[in-house]
This record gives sequence, C-alpha cells and structure tokens, in this order.
Amino acid sequence: MIRARTEIVAVMGGMISMVLYAAGAQQASEPDATWETRAPEQVGLSRAKLDALRNLVGGRGCVVRHGYMVYTWGDQSKRADVASAAKPWYSHFLFKALEEDKITSLNDLVRTVEPKLDHINANLGYKDRNITWWHLANQVSCYGVSEAPGTAYDYNDWQMALLWDTLFLKVYGATFETVDQQVLHPWLTDLLQCQDNPTFMAFGIKDRPGRLAVSVRDFARFGLLYLHKGHWHGRQLITEEHATMAVTSPLPNSIPRTTGKQAEMIPGQRSIGSRRIPDDQCDHLGSYSWLWWTNGVDREGRRHWPDAPADAYGAFGHGGPRAMIVIPSLDLILSWNDARIRGRDMENQALGLLREAADSDWRSGSRAPRTHVSIVGNQWRINGTVTYPGTKAEGLLMNVRMVNCVFEDLKRPNFDPEKNTDEFIAEVPDYVAHGVRAFTVNLQGGMPGYEGAVNSAFNSDGTLRQSYLRRVRRVITACDEQGVVVILGCFYQRQDQVLKDENAVRAGLVNAVRWVKACGFTNVVLEVANEFGHSGFDHALLRTPEGQVELIRLAKQTAPHLLVSTSALGHGRQHEPVAAAGDFLLVHFNSVSLREIPDRLAALKHFGKPIVCNEDAKEGEQGASAAELCVANGASWGLMLQKTNQHFPFSFKGAADDPLVYAKLKELTSR
Repeated sequence: MIRARTEIVAVMGGMISMVLYAAGAQQASEPDATWETRAPEQVGLSRAKLDALRNLVGGRGCVVRHGYMVYTWGDQSKRADVASAAKPWYSHFLFKALEEDKITSLNDLVRTVEPKLDHINANLGYKDRNITWWHLANQVSCYGVSEAPGTAYDYNDWQMALLWDTLFLKVYGATFETVDQQVLHPWLTDLLQCQDNPTFMAFGIKDRPGRLAVSVRDFARFGLLYLHKGHWHGRQLITEEHATMAVTSPLPNSIPRTTGKQAEMIPGQRSIGSRRIPDDQCDHLGSYSWLWWTNGVDREGRRHWPDAPADAYGAFGHGGPRAMIVIPSLDLILSWNDARIRGRDMENQALGLLREAADSDWRSGSRAPRTHVSIVGNQWRINGTVTYPGTKAEGLLMNVRMVNCVFEDLKRPNFDPEKNTDEFIAEVPDYVAHGVRAFTVNLQGGMPGYEGAVNSAFNSDGTLRQSYLRRVRRVITACDEQGVVVILGCFYQRQDQVLKDENAVRAGLVNAVRWVKACGFTNVVLEVANEFGHSGFDHALLRTPEGQVELIRLAKQTAPHLLVSTSALGHGRQHEPVAAAGDFLLVHFNSVSLREIPDRLAALKHFGKPIVCNEDAKEGEQGASAAELCVANGASWGLMLQKTNQHFPFSFKGAADDPLVYAKLKELTSR
C-alpha cells in the first residue's frame, strides 16, 4: 500500500479520499469469474467526466482501470454483435495458430489451405496465389480488387470472410457448428472467464457466420489481455511479442488506398458483412495494425485521435457505435455498444473525455498517487519494496535522461509540444519493460542541439507557467501509473537567464517544490540544477557549491519529505558540502572513461548515500558496459541519448532507441 504523507492528505482535501484510495491502490491483475469493482475516485478518475462520457456515448458501456471495473452504464450482460470490432479477435487467433504450429509463418501463402486461390485472375497473373496471412490480417490482400497483394489497402468484408473461413475452418479444423466449443471458448474466452458466453455465430450459422457477439464487459477482458501484453493469471495466452506487435505495427503511409476496381473472387465467395466492393473508401491513415485501429499519424501529419494519448488503440464496428479502446499509458479500457458514436470526430471526443477523467483529478489535487519512492539506507524503494529484488541491480534506480519530452521553444511556434509529450508517454511502458525505473525531466529542458531556444516553466519572477506544467504533470502521471520515478530538474544552463535575479531563482525553486507537494506526487525526487557550476549559468546560486547547498536546504525546508539532490559536471565527482546536504548523490559520467568509473564511485561511497548517475552519453556497447560497471559497483546508471532523445527533432521509440543498452538494462534488472 502507498503510505499517505501528512502534507499530501491536507492538500488532497481530507482523509476520506486517501482512505478510498488506500482501499484500491493495489492494482488488480486480471478478473476472476466476476469483475472486482472500485469507485472511480478510488482509481483516480473524475466521476463528473465519466458521466459526461456516458452522456455522449449512450447505449451501454463500461470503464476498467488498474484491472478493476470502475464505471458502467446500461445492461452489462447483454451479448450483441460488434461488427468490425470483431476483427482483432481474428488476428488474435492467427497469432495463436502460429504459436501452436498450426501455420509456420505469418508470411505463409494462404493458397496452401485454400487452393482455389491458384485458379482465379488469370488476366492479372494469378495474383491471388501470392496472398499471405499478413496480407489478409492487415487488409492489404487486395482480394476482390485488381491490385496485387500488399500493394494497396482495401477494407473489405469479402477478404475478412476468406480470412475467417481459411483460419477457423481449415487451419483449426472447426465447423460453423463447432467453432465456439472447439476454438473460441477453449482457446480464449474460457481462459478469460468471460461471463456472457461470447459466440462467433452472432446471427446463427446461416447468417454471416463468424460475426462476434460479446457483452461490453467481456469485450473489456479481451482489451485487458492486450493491455497486459498477453498475460492472464500467470499464463501467456499469447506471446508478449505478438500482443505488442498487434497494436504497434500500423501500415506505412506509403501504402495507398485501393482504386476499387473489381477482380475475380473464388466462386461462391461469401462476405462476412458488407457486400460492396470495395467495402468503402476508407483509408488506413497510418493507423491500421493487424485489424486494430491505432492512434497513428496520416500522410498530412494528423493524429488519428488528436485528443487521446498517442498509445491508444481499439476495435471499432459500424463506424463507431460498437467499440473497445485501450489506453496503456493511463491503464484504461473503455467498451461500448449500441452507442451514438459516429465517425472519428465523435470517437476522438469520447476519448478526450476519458483522458480528461484521468487528468482532472491531478489538476484538482484530489487524485491519490500510486507510486511512492523512498530511500532506506542506501537502497531505493518503490511502494516500500526494494527495487529489482533478487537481481544484480537490487536497490538501484536505472534511469534515462528524457528532459526534452516536455520541450517547447517560444521561438518555434510551429512545433507541437503536446504531440512531442504524447510520443514520449506512449513509449513509457516499453522503457519500463526493459528495466527503466526513473526518467529525468527538467522544468527548463536540456540542450536541444541548437542555441537560442527559450524553454522554461518559469517566468522572470520565478512564478510558474501553467501551460508548461500541464505537460510535466502528464509525464509524472504516466510514470506514476507505471510505477516509475521522475527525477525532476529545476534549472538548466542557457535557460536560467529567464529568471531576472537570484531572488527569482529562490522563488522559482520554492514554487516548483510547492507545486510538487500540492499535486500530491510521491514518485518525484528533485534535482535542483543540471550540472551546477556550468559556464552556461548566469546566477551564482547555480554556479557555486555554496549556492547549491542553500537551494537544497530551501527545498527541504519547503517540503521536508521530498528527496532532494543536485548534479555536478560530467567528471563524475561531487563537492563534499553538496554531497552532505543532499539526500542522494547525482553524478554525470559523460567525460569519465569506462576504466575510471569504479574509482569515481569508490570515492563517493563514504557518504553512505545512494549514488545515481543520471547522465551518461555513452551509447551502444560503451553504454552497456558503463551500466554494467555502475551496477557492479553499487550505483544506479542513467542513459543520455543526445542525438535521439535530446536533440531536435526528438525521437522516442522505446528500447529501439538503443537496443544494446536496453537489452543490457533488462538483463541487469531481471532475475
């Protein structure tokens, strides 16, 4: 359980909200035969915003957070057709067929189980002989239209019927009469302990067999399975690789929409829904991944759902009235049916309200935190448990410098800072999966690779800019949801000039600490300055050890329970009075060779405090070696990928940022 601090309780408006949260703070894994419930307030959601969401959506629906059922409307047990929202269930069983060796590859030719594909479209070079499972499961098979497989996007229910029939009737060997009992139930819905008997025969075996009928609460279980990357009650029902790939591999914008010119199909070919060719003129919009819709970016750079987090994905039927959506960064699932939602604009409006439901309680100060960082001896703990228990990195805080995930430049009005923050937040789960337990974020960012940027959460008098803080809050919230710490820096060289004098610096620090305290964040530790003493600082408080000691003490006086430190230059050393004043030691190893790292750490150990390197520009093999050396010598290590994460234009791709380093972090932090 997260321990409530006295000052947080006061800010949050009384003990009642903390008691509510304490009762529900532990995240459920997956539901048993019935959902465990929590009130929205217990999981940090605004009931008023959820009411607004319900009023917009209509029909029936439910919201799941942290594995709990937290909000419902309408008949939860009603099983009904979900139309095209069923399609991700088809790709799920395709992945399962691969894992069970029923097919050998997603690139296998479908004609091996459906030889009739060999004999159609002679005038087009028998193009359908080349259709693969990948083509069918991404709507690029061009079955029934003139283009060659893989060359165009064609959303059509003729190819969905071909996929369903070849997969379930031929690969799994079922029939319309037996598919539920032979495949759907034993391979999926019984394992998920679905309550309302889902069926692939929504209208019976004579009317579009393969259509899925499922209740909104059972559909939410399917979403939770993918949110948990295929994990369900200690088992992998689908591999993490496939569960992740399914929702993160949108078609590239280089693939055009079909021209819609009809081509021959197998005689007697049925449709699973629409009878038009093409089904409609929709495009994939850079947002279609293995029959899921994702929050991608189209050819004009427009986000699919601009008001939703970038990691959102979902299944949609009939243009919106039937849907299930997952938002990993908010640990949220939303499911509805028979809704009033029509089209992407209304989908976006609904997802925006869901996002506001999660964000509004942070803004009001009424949302209780889930992640509490502390230090016991010289070891880091999260929610009272030592970090990485039983691993080489036990008690450490492996971290990544992501200061520019909240970047703005007042001289770059065309830069979209919110989109930049979205892109980082979307990748937080992947960083965490590879062992990261802290990110360094800064209220004045970092060097973006060019001079002259104006990037500061502070006004000249030390007051705070709310537009900047909103992005910082979103990052801290996303990290809190993932059990991750934020090392929040206050001042950065080349930016402290924004503050008019040293009194403004003091005021800025106090205001920042009060903001952290008022928000109730318990996953934040403070870095007063990034590399104090740097020639880029103008104010003496940020250049001298004496100034840093004063500011550390000022921060501690303002919030005695906040863990505070400050970082020195890239030589890996720390001044004695500064080290003595801080709760932990922050060092940078940019200019420290691998050979020198053990000696630098040995010189710091006599302080008896946790040592955290939160900036090292070594990458690839060098970075992996630096991480290993730090862990071997009892210190936390932090990666700084200067040209990837810090220099404009910023890129956040999870472990793909540096596969060698992240593989090493995962190794060091795994049992």
